[in-house]
Amino acid sequence: MLRYSIYIILFCFLLANSCKSGSASNNLQPDRIEMELIVAENYSGFEEEQFIVIKNQEALLSFYGKVNRTRKPGLTPPDIDFSKEMLLVWCGGAKVTGHSKLELISTDENLVVNKMAAESKKNKDDAIVSPFTIYKLPLTSKKLVFQ
Repeated sequence: MLRYSIYIILFCFLLANSCKSGSASNNLQPDRIEMELIVAENYSGFEEEQFIVIKNQEALLSFYGKVNRTRKPGLTPPDIDFSKEMLLVWCGGAKVTGHSKLELISTDENLVVNKMAAESKKNKDDAIVSPFTIYKLPLTSKKLVFQ
């Protein structure tokens, strides 16, 4: 009887240690990169939905120039260290009434941007908005792919 219980304990020990191979497969999953939402406003001035990647101060000032054309006073551009960070801008266009949340997944070659559903206009009585959000993320040389 003692010999059987030793075999059972040994079998359970080996079985418990053999399950660690499943945790190594998690390393093959794409990495999620944290993005920091820094601006969410209701009027961008863009008629169509688009994504804009901003990697320098001139592009940031150009974007804010378009946004601030009809605003008095205009929005102040955020202070960004473009040697370490870049910005990802989502402009919803005139057919969207709500902000969209973005998810960024890093693969070996690309950064994949997944857009979660944004609210679309349902009534003609809704206010005219074209929302935009600006996310700050680490500077990378990977290509951004939008889905």
